[in-house]
Amino acid sequence: MNPCLIIPCYNHSAPLAGVLAELQPLGLPCLLVDDGSEPGAAAVLDALAETNKAWLTLLRHPQNLGKGAAVTTGLKAALAQGFSHGVQIDADGQHDLSDVPRLLAEAERQPDALVSGQPLYDDSVPKGRLYGRYITHVWVWIETLSFAIKDSMCGFRVYPLAASCALLDEVRLGRRMDFDTEVMVRLYWRDVPMRFVPTRVIYPEDGSSHFRLWQDNVDISWMHTRLVCRLLWDLGRKLIGLPARLWQQGKQHWSRTPERGSLLGLQVMLASYRLLGRAGFKALLYPVIGYFWLTGRRQRAASEQYLARLDAFAAEQGVTLPAGPRTSFRHFLRFGEAALDKLAGWRGDIPLSDIELVGREHHEAALASGRGLLLLGSHLGDLELCRALGTRGGQVRINALVFTRHAARFNALLKQVNPDSNINLIQVQEMGADTAILLKEKIDAGEWVVIVGDRTSVTREKRVVWADFLGAPAPFPLGPFALASVLACPVYLMFGLKEQGRFRVHFEPFAERLLLPRAEREAALRHWVQAYADRLQHHCLRAPLDWFNFFDFWQLTHDEQ
Repeated sequence: MNPCLIIPCYNHSAPLAGVLAELQPLGLPCLLVDDGSEPGAAAVLDALAETNKAWLTLLRHPQNLGKGAAVTTGLKAALAQGFSHGVQIDADGQHDLSDVPRLLAEAERQPDALVSGQPLYDDSVPKGRLYGRYITHVWVWIETLSFAIKDSMCGFRVYPLAASCALLDEVRLGRRMDFDTEVMVRLYWRDVPMRFVPTRVIYPEDGSSHFRLWQDNVDISWMHTRLVCRLLWDLGRKLIGLPARLWQQGKQHWSRTPERGSLLGLQVMLASYRLLGRAGFKALLYPVIGYFWLTGRRQRAASEQYLARLDAFAAEQGVTLPAGPRTSFRHFLRFGEAALDKLAGWRGDIPLSDIELVGREHHEAALASGRGLLLLGSHLGDLELCRALGTRGGQVRINALVFTRHAARFNALLKQVNPDSNINLIQVQEMGADTAILLKEKIDAGEWVVIVGDRTSVTREKRVVWADFLGAPAPFPLGPFALASVLACPVYLMFGLKEQGRFRVHFEPFAERLLLPRAEREAALRHWVQAYADRLQHHCLRAPLDWFNFFDFWQLTHDEQ
């Protein structure tokens, strides 16, 4: 990081000297932008710039253009001078400048994020200003479809300069009091992360405000109108293009189907769960899942195919499936309920007493051994239940391997919900030697590694082993089983299901060591993959709606990279 300070100033020459005195010990370069101050104030700024010329540079607008214009000038000048981040500070002394190191520390942890103060007001705040902020909060929640922006009006923030100036070069933003909110919303639309640091804000008794009651309120209202219209325009374009995208998705490998929904929607889902509780959240699932079921032609067809195969196979084997409807909509709805269970498990809302562990003796023996092991999971049920079991009391660290960018949004939300979780999410695009070495180190350290065995490779789709699954040949990925052989550790299966309304985790020994002798490698692979497919098939019959592979599992595509 190479940060600098940016102070927009219009006639606030009196409090500025004190602001600069507090900032000087930080040892950061400062760009002071005089936004066309009156002659007397401008002269004071000249004197301050001369006194502090070792670390302060004065930039000047010949006439008053507005706070947003002054901040824009400072941001662009900072980028041109080679700085990576700009710390915006108001000149009127409202901000608690002792919090500058805290904002910079957060920016160093999240260098791509916009880090903003989240105001904590005392009794000095004018009530009209305080209530007015909440009106803007509501509009921002609508414009972003999220609660991620906790405060959009605080002028105490750290900008990532590259992303911010790219926006300023491409979009004309408000130039006055509407700037702070608009720039934050538009950066959020560009997937710039938002981080907030609580900070004390005061309104000095002798302070003056340049907020123009009528003009600035009109500007802010027009800004929100523009943002809402742009949001509606973008949503309309996406809906118009939906049929073509669905048609293209029907011809693609599962890994190239874009993740449906957004981090915004997931955050709204989390907020709804916190606000309404489990019962209220389940009620909201019906319209949400109904939308995805109606618009997800490919996923709906895959669900119907899977359920038809399952019913036919169960009838052929003489197996009685659990009672209840098995329709594609109910399948989708169960997926939504599993997402809720995932959030609840990650938050710690599912106590151990609510989880029945089938194979407890194997689980306790594995923990007691202190050895690293490989857990072969699947998209059957909820693997996150392993957090409640494997990490209790900090007994073991679990590393979950994620093979696609598609899980990034949900994983980011899970980390937001519980950043102290003992699960480490490792995101990779393909299984290479570097990944195997990393995982071997974790196994040798006594950690557990989780990988799913029912998704074909993202980059090498045809590296598969065919096995009988629900009465027909299906391709299973070679990678997880080859990895198990390389890691030379015990291998277990784990299925986290919800059976008859109760959470039930099946923990099963699979191989003390999965051997693939060179002379019999293909035969050994077929043996182990079929053994895995048999167990997956067994548990699908126990919990028919819990297998969440919404694509044609029984065939490969022809667009391998």
